[in-house]
Amino acid sequence: MKKIIVLGLFLIGMSLQYARAQNFVATVNRNPVPEGETFVLTLDLQDVDTQKTPDLSALSKDLTILSISNGYHTSIVNGKVSKSREWNLVMMPNQSGEIEIPEIEVDGYKTQAIKLNVISSDALMQQPQQKVAENNPKFKITGDINNSTPFVQQQINYRLKIYDAGGLQGEAPFFVTTNDDWVIKSLGEPKVETKVVNGMSLREIVFDYALFAQKSGDLTIPPVRFNGYYLTKSTRTDPFGRFFDDDDFFGSFGLHDVFANKNQVVLTTKPIKVKVKPAVSQNGWWLPAEKVRLSAEFDTPHPQFKVGEAVNRTIYVKAVGVLDNQLPELKFPELSGIKQYPEKPVTEMKVEDGKVVTLAKVVNVYIPNQEGTVVLPEIKINWFNTVTQTTETASIPEYKVYVAGNGSAEPQVKQFQATKTSSPEKEFSALQAAELQQSDNKATVIAFLLGILLTIIMMAFTSLLLKLGDKRKKSVIQAAKEKNLHMLRDALINWTSAHFPTRQIANLQDVSDIFQSEELNKELEKIREALYAETSSQWDEEAFLKVFKKISTKVKSHQRTQHDPLPKLYK
Repeated sequence: MKKIIVLGLFLIGMSLQYARAQNFVATVNRNPVPEGETFVLTLDLQDVDTQKTPDLSALSKDLTILSISNGYHTSIVNGKVSKSREWNLVMMPNQSGEIEIPEIEVDGYKTQAIKLNVISSDALMQQPQQKVAENNPKFKITGDINNSTPFVQQQINYRLKIYDAGGLQGEAPFFVTTNDDWVIKSLGEPKVETKVVNGMSLREIVFDYALFAQKSGDLTIPPVRFNGYYLTKSTRTDPFGRFFDDDDFFGSFGLHDVFANKNQVVLTTKPIKVKVKPAVSQNGWWLPAEKVRLSAEFDTPHPQFKVGEAVNRTIYVKAVGVLDNQLPELKFPELSGIKQYPEKPVTEMKVEDGKVVTLAKVVNVYIPNQEGTVVLPEIKINWFNTVTQTTETASIPEYKVYVAGNGSAEPQVKQFQATKTSSPEKEFSALQAAELQQSDNKATVIAFLLGILLTIIMMAFTSLLLKLGDKRKKSVIQAAKEKNLHMLRDALINWTSAHFPTRQIANLQDVSDIFQSEELNKELEKIREALYAETSSQWDEEAFLKVFKKISTKVKSHQRTQHDPLPKLYK
């Protein structure tokens, strides 16, 4: 009898649990799901009066929630009132293969688990048909490096490829990193090619970067993320026009695609493990490079050194596979009989054949103070050849000069004064020289006045930019305090554009590239994440404003002291 009672209670409990499961139902809008694409998980709670919200913590293991919306529904059928509450979650799988959407609970009610099949993007390159089916991958992203065992601060080439078979659009990719282990430089504009693979037309978009490890040991190259979308009714023929400032497309976009469905795509590469070797023991500065060259030239070939007269000599350094801050400071030892005044080095970085090339020049001014022979000493830089893995030396050999006394010029002046009226030809020459001198004086005055006028114009332009920047700064602060993240994103872009009018700033990544601030990068990443969340209440506006005010103060201080009308080649 007792067994029968226990069995009955068990069956009653099971039926109640089943009934509760029937009241809280989970469904997905697509299964399978291509890797990198989103799907919608709908949670429907029926005929349950509760103000509680579902516990979504179990979803974070294999899925990323991009947005959440919810609503209430009431229906009357044959006089019977039915109420339900619905949550719609836009989600992204974190990995390919079969994953489980676990049970979701709210107020004691649980959904059933769902098996979700996520198709790997590797299948994109193996599709035999010309047109990719709806549930098959349309996009793929890969990241590769040319050296997994570099020396610390040696250049690593990173190649990012995006394969597009579905009209992909979006902004430039970015490295997802929050530490200082790497310095990352873009190697120019992306390259786009159309390829046919297994009878299917694909677009291959290639981005190249130079990476420099800042410490040795086991490091991880961070993943690269691409945020984009595709349109299900798009007439677009060049999906990556945004990378090339294709304004014609966006000018006509609204005419053709105003009713198109925008499907979000997030592509992320896998992190790459590397083993970074430490600096090779050597005397002096550690400079790993593929090539280093030193050269020097005087303002005039074979100059005449005289006591009290200045002679300029420019020393050039060219290093391949090196950042500007990796170059050592050139040393000029004291000389007996000559004073030296080296100027501040001027550096520039550019890209040649996929390599970062740094050019530096230093002007050294020599002013002799006594007559005699002086030897300008050898100038050298020790560097590590990453190709041959040997230590080498780039050098400029010593240079011997003779310094003449300053009295040798006086007889020439006296001789000219004694004979300047001895013939009409010489008088004409002297008059011609005087006229040329007068003409030079006029030109100097005109140049001086033009310089003053240009300075006034630049000061007015700077003042205008500062006022515009102050106005847009207030917009940033207001948007942050209101937690209006879409307005904040636009205000940040506009504020940065006001201070850097020659730079093209279209997104938050452009803002990050300009300031190169780790604190600001973290806050911008939080803004990106919060833009996809259900609510911005968890976003900390005080932390952002603290960093923003620090950055804006530095920018304003710099522009008051030095207005730079031309952008830097690289930041």
